[in-house]
Amino acid sequence: MPNSSRSHDLASCRQIEVLVVQSNPADTLLTVEAFHAAGLTTGLSCVTEGEDALSYVAREGKYAHVPTPDLIFLDLSQPRVSGLEVLKVIKSTPELMHIPIVVAAGSDDPKFVRAVYALNGNCFIRKPGELNEFVRFIESCYEFWSRVVTLCPQPLKKAKRAV
Repeated sequence: MPNSSRSHDLASCRQIEVLVVQSNPADTLLTVEAFHAAGLTTGLSCVTEGEDALSYVAREGKYAHVPTPDLIFLDLSQPRVSGLEVLKVIKSTPELMHIPIVVAAGSDDPKFVRAVYALNGNCFIRKPGELNEFVRFIESCYEFWSRVVTLCPQPLKKAKRAV
């Protein structure tokens, strides 16, 4: 597909809320730029630790007013709370288990791949080493989750009771 057609197709993707969980600042910048190149112009949030990811999805503390993500892009290498633990908590929480989680790692060690799928991760990818490959991966990922898939609708906000 020519680049201009691909860019036009990506521009027609619906905007979704994406949470990137990435502890390496250089990888975070690269991921954000790749999502922007793919057409995600709003709705992209980043946290640098698994612990923050859990607070974000639970909407606790400084994350009390953030939207629930439509998609989580999770790097397995996280300080304190591991990526696998983040995956386990989210996929075992009824209010959150519908959120698709794309797990990325620098290695495709079968032990980690099995662990991700055993914890109901939606897909496992080995991060490409080349910049162009990584950008193409993010474009494909964004196109798939924002255009091809029907995501679970956000829960309706509960109306406040009259006092």
